[in-house]
Amino acid sequence: MDKKLKLPPKSKDTLTPPSLLADKLRVLIGKPFKLTNKSRTDGSSVRKLIASTLIENNYPEPSSKSDFIIIPPKAKGVPKILLEYVDSYIVTSGDMYNLQVWNRNPSYDSIQVEYENGETLNTGEVRFVCTKVNPLTNIIDSIVVLTPEYIVNKFGSFGKPTIKSQLIISEKSRSFVISRPNHILFYDDYTEIGDNKNISDIRKFSIHDEPSAESLLPLKKIKEIIIDKVIGYSIEPGATKNRGQELEAIIANALGYTISEKELLAGGYPDIRNQALEVKLQDSPTVDLGKYSPEYEEIVPKCAGFTTRNMRYLIVLTNPETNIIEGAVLSSGSKLGKHFTYIAEKSYKCQRSIPMSFFDGLKGTSSFNPTT
Repeated sequence: MDKKLKLPPKSKDTLTPPSLLADKLRVLIGKPFKLTNKSRTDGSSVRKLIASTLIENNYPEPSSKSDFIIIPPKAKGVPKILLEYVDSYIVTSGDMYNLQVWNRNPSYDSIQVEYENGETLNTGEVRFVCTKVNPLTNIIDSIVVLTPEYIVNKFGSFGKPTIKSQLIISEKSRSFVISRPNHILFYDDYTEIGDNKNISDIRKFSIHDEPSAESLLPLKKIKEIIIDKVIGYSIEPGATKNRGQELEAIIANALGYTISEKELLAGGYPDIRNQALEVKLQDSPTVDLGKYSPEYEEIVPKCAGFTTRNMRYLIVLTNPETNIIEGAVLSSGSKLGKHFTYIAEKSYKCQRSIPMSFFDGLKGTSSFNPTT
């Protein structure tokens, strides 16, 4: 595959619109494609065919290697045809087609490519090019270009694999957070949650009590406390687990809880359940999220009304040399992917079944997000 196709476009605005991608690939309809029935071989061959067809047409100007960084380690989950932000798939036979996406959740934002000028390419912007090959005639029957949003709305969400999730905060993103007013990146709750008056009764609760109307503080109030009592605080070097527990104690005390060592050792998700608040410390690019991640929406046990998406997250950024808390991120989980990148410790795949009848109904066409 042409090396240019492995670079992102100079600007995301120069990506070929998906409807025009479908037009460019129309020339492949009716062309022979010899199947080997070896999935990797056929998948690689169709990707090369799509790539060569796109490179023969007007294509975006590639970026200089100094103009961008790819965030996921080893580019895991990043589209193979990066210049057009495209992943290709081959569809053949059966009643259902199992669309498999490796190392990313297509239906939720997570930064994949970060430009020097601040632009980003996210998981939700990848274009899926599905090539339907007739297994009897070895002829390309149709091409369909799909967006993640279309797939989810028409066929349902991608399945959640069992993974241990992590979050990458790049040096550029970290600097952005620290440069914000009061050194905090803040997004308020979607809907009004909690009451400022609850601050006077916090001491009667344990941090592990379920959140309630009598205990919850508005996220804006928590923000004030973080700015006033947490940013600038020093956390001494030590084992990651110990530092995490120390941070949890710092936050709990700042909010007004009376906390015991036994409560700290209890663990659980979220760390401060009484405030539906998960607390993380970051002094390296990787933040361990554990079993629960906002990348996939799940109901949170013993936290009525909260899912992983509206769970509140506090990520404090410490200086690895001075150990001082330099900044913080405070928001619902749903906003984290707007600025940072989800990865997994091990490779995984998200899957979505699509009825073969969908592709059969498009025979002889090359289309984008068809209405049929």
